[in-house]
Amino acid sequence: MKRGILFLILTLSMSNYCLSQEWLTSLEAAKRIALVQDKFLFMMWEDATSIPYPVIMKDTNGTQVLFDDLFKNEEINEIIWKYFVPVKVNENLYGELYDAVKDSRSKSYLFQFEDDNIKIMDANLNIVNTSYSPEAYFNLSQFITNYGLNTSFLNAELRNYSEHKDFGTAYRLASKYMDYAILVNKNVRKDIIDLSLIYLEESKKHLLTSDIENKKHFEDKMNLLNYSQYLLENKPRKVLRLLKKFDVSAIDETTESLLAFLYYTAYQLRKDVKNSEPWKSKVSLVNLRKAELITQLHL
Repeated sequence: MKRGILFLILTLSMSNYCLSQEWLTSLEAAKRIALVQDKFLFMMWEDATSIPYPVIMKDTNGTQVLFDDLFKNEEINEIIWKYFVPVKVNENLYGELYDAVKDSRSKSYLFQFEDDNIKIMDANLNIVNTSYSPEAYFNLSQFITNYGLNTSFLNAELRNYSEHKDFGTAYRLASKYMDYAILVNKNVRKDIIDLSLIYLEESKKHLLTSDIENKKHFEDKMNLLNYSQYLLENKPRKVLRLLKKFDVSAIDETTESLLAFLYYTAYQLRKDVKNSEPWKSKVSLVNLRKAELITQLHL
């Protein structure tokens, strides 16, 4: 193929520095590199990589070009390395990895886990693209546009969770992913929200077995974080209905601030200035900016 065949606006000058490399075969090594380079993993089962995997990409003129095999084209390999950390995983690890998720993941997640297609994973090996399973002749250019994300925004929380898994690290990572969902392409937003909810569920499990005092305060925060997904889905009425059932008899200052953010943003989405204004003074500057960004998503 001509060297003009490149991913969207990617030029040779951008990709030349990335020397052709073999895919990794160690998940541990891939995780470490992903954290250092702020990337997601581009994971496939090793046996699946022995079969030709046709893909479509766009050249510099926007023309779609068919590549017969994802695994035997140097340019595509360079592009994948630029946006991801590619790793092929031996089938011998399937059982161990499956046991870690079989009782705590959705059917769509498990289907994607078992399938031979591409799995985009974060540095903690949770699958991102649960709503999209690439088929033969799929558009790799669009796929990279959606999932070739820089994860520097998440780096501290990903590292902390990777080093020590407990209620605090899981909750903070869940919260950070929910914020990240505001910033990403709308085509991948649901996947990022779902990833946030995975970590939120893990934080709930850790809280149950922890010796943290005043657990109700943390349960309140987790519930409010869960409600925030509906703001991103432009379902303010659902948020308001949930908030009306929320017990505010014994909430702490932080929880009250989160509550105010949800009320304020929900009313903003409904263009209800009269009801949103009383909550505004109780919302932090950071969350006011977040509310503005969420509102802009749905203009």
